[in-house]
Amino acid sequence: MTLSAHAATPILPHAADSEPVKTRLPLGVAVLLGLVILAALANLLFGAVPLSPSRAWLAMTGSGDSAVSDPVAQDIIWNLRLPRLLVGALVGIHFAIAGSLLQAVMRNPLADAGVMGINAGASLAAVLVFAAAERLTGDGNPYLRAALSLDWLPFIACLGGLAAAGVVYRLSWNRGSTPVRLVLCGIAVAGLLNALATGVLAGWAQATTETVLAWLSGSLYGRDWTHLTALLPWTATSLVLLPLLVRGANLLQLGDEVAATLGLRVERSRFVLLLVAVLFAASAVGVVGPVGFVGLIVAHIARLMVGPDLKRQLIVSPILGALLVLASDLIGRLVLVPAEIPIGVVTSLLGVPFFLALLARRR
Repeated sequence: MTLSAHAATPILPHAADSEPVKTRLPLGVAVLLGLVILAALANLLFGAVPLSPSRAWLAMTGSGDSAVSDPVAQDIIWNLRLPRLLVGALVGIHFAIAGSLLQAVMRNPLADAGVMGINAGASLAAVLVFAAAERLTGDGNPYLRAALSLDWLPFIACLGGLAAAGVVYRLSWNRGSTPVRLVLCGIAVAGLLNALATGVLAGWAQATTETVLAWLSGSLYGRDWTHLTALLPWTATSLVLLPLLVRGANLLQLGDEVAATLGLRVERSRFVLLLVAVLFAASAVGVVGPVGFVGLIVAHIARLMVGPDLKRQLIVSPILGALLVLASDLIGRLVLVPAEIPIGVVTSLLGVPFFLALLARRR
């Protein structure tokens, strides 16, 4: 297998396949939504302190004398599990949409935010913010520094992701950019930026290093309503731009020459699509840290379910992304109770075999 072969091959099936897909779509969406609801309920009920369904319901609704006399359950639901659940679902949606966009732009089913260096750029920028906060506060409290950085982390991470994507795009430019050059340059830039982040981290005090390493592993631990409100503006901004780009992304999957023949301004469309993918992925990294393989897994499964039409994929992939992150978080919380495995570790354990299997099928 060569990257160029895959990058040059449109991932479009025959048009005759579209009618069965259209018929199956509502049923598939209903099933996925049901699974997301089940995963959300499981996340509310299970953890270091299990809650019965009745106890959780009373704590959420505030009805009955039991809820009034059970402040522990209310605190667990409202201050710990519910905001964590919502942040996790939203992060899954971000990474899933970014993965679908990047695979469409690069015409490569192995592409995701990690390949383009977006995660690495966002991570390096965030690590630098933690470092700056340490120098400015100098109070020996890494958790306070993390809190002080929260309002700015999505913005800083987006700047880092945009800078990394810009470098990749510029390095790949040779009278235009091609998917294979974008992939190769992305891998190289990601390796460099990860090395720089490690180098910056190596010069810190032990307490700060522990905190940032936990963030770099991609974790929902301690995520609350503040994290949710920090992420929501980026979600809204990116979703407003998304419907304007679907047609161009679908045409890009046919190949640059065909897309140009059909009237698409190829380079401008590719650049704007990359920009929106960066906004989705990097803002999520700013809130929970880099979470690998979500975009890769979800985008590929969505394409298998509904075909290459990005409009249909963007109906299915956000639901799949939320489901994958919620399931991964639940697994990470239950395997070593009361300790936790970060979702970034769980998704990597799931994603690496998936990636290798996908690679083997394409040889």
